[in-house]
Amino acid sequence: MSMHYWKVSLVCQSPVFVGSGEKFKKSEYIYDKRAGKVYFLDESGWLQFLGRHGIMDNFSNALLANPVHLNLFGYLSHQDRLGREYGSIGNIIHAMKQEGAILRTEPYLGNRDKVPGDIAGFVLDAMGNPYIPGSSLKGAFRTAILAHHILRNRGAYRQDWENIKRAAGNQRRMGSAMDALERKAAISPDKNGKTNMVNSYFRGLTVSDAKLINGGLCVVPKTDLGLHTSRTHEVSLFRETLQGGSTLEFTLGIDDETSAMGHFGIHNFHDFVDILKEFVNFQYEILKKPFEPYAKEELHDIKNAKNADLDLGGGAGYISKTLVYALAPNKEDAVYVVRKLMENIFKGGHHGWDTEISPHALKLAEVDGVNYLMGLCYLEGEEALCLDR
Repeated sequence: MSMHYWKVSLVCQSPVFVGSGEKFKKSEYIYDKRAGKVYFLDESGWLQFLGRHGIMDNFSNALLANPVHLNLFGYLSHQDRLGREYGSIGNIIHAMKQEGAILRTEPYLGNRDKVPGDIAGFVLDAMGNPYIPGSSLKGAFRTAILAHHILRNRGAYRQDWENIKRAAGNQRRMGSAMDALERKAAISPDKNGKTNMVNSYFRGLTVSDAKLINGGLCVVPKTDLGLHTSRTHEVSLFRETLQGGSTLEFTLGIDDETSAMGHFGIHNFHDFVDILKEFVNFQYEILKKPFEPYAKEELHDIKNAKNADLDLGGGAGYISKTLVYALAPNKEDAVYVVRKLMENIFKGGHHGWDTEISPHALKLAEVDGVNYLMGLCYLEGEEALCLDR
């Protein structure tokens, strides 16, 4: 084993979302339209605040009467007891911060006139700081590396493609066929021809959690750009994302032996980044023809994808997370397989109409009135930190 390590900076070119699985309802945050800010509540501190000011029962009744759409900004603004004590809503929010009822504050970068709904939360560490788990990074790296390998060795995976094509439309069978493909591409068979994870080439790739160095979180609305439409449309989904320009740092380890990353032609940091960039450009070429004519007015420079090294996280799009387009002998066959899968998963989603591309919508984030492709990042690596042999 010959492991080389780099300290790597990951810079977000557009909003990046790595979800915690948590969703914040309107009754769990305060949206201040004039300030353009979202204040997330500390559950314990909020309950203590209500109790100290004698409005616990009042709030409970208001929440029971309107469990889905209770707007905390409006609710607090109409509490006479708080008004007499603090005056303005701004002073109430300031007092809540001082008393530990507010956990964190983030800018809202969507249209301020459109009040957010449920907000999907970003993953936080034990100290409440946003980070990107190493497992999320390695998953994205793994897909890009396998796509690179398959694009150069399609002939070796012809039978795997036939198995996947036959399974199209059956989610379980297709999942099994994709798993078999990935095991074949990622694991060196033993002398008996069997694959075991201990022989995975990806044992030679280690990735630490990425810690935030500068920048931070914001709240943005999700928008969709549907094929053959002249404009985007908002969907009722809002996300906590890393702001464009945010920088994180992580440690990358590469074993360049042929039994590890050397199998894929990766011997140093530059080889690694070149393969990631190749996969982003591969996606760009697929998206460019069907979407670019419709995206000029609505999408902030789809060509930005060509300057990225990585598509990361939720909203980055199905193509960034699948090997189907890399494996298919042509785009038409890839569209057929993905269309059948989408029809099976999203019944009533009109995926049966997909001919140029599938899925047929770009997932975007609206920031200050401009729509961005999500998850675009680039990497900067320093010299190896150390060498293990």
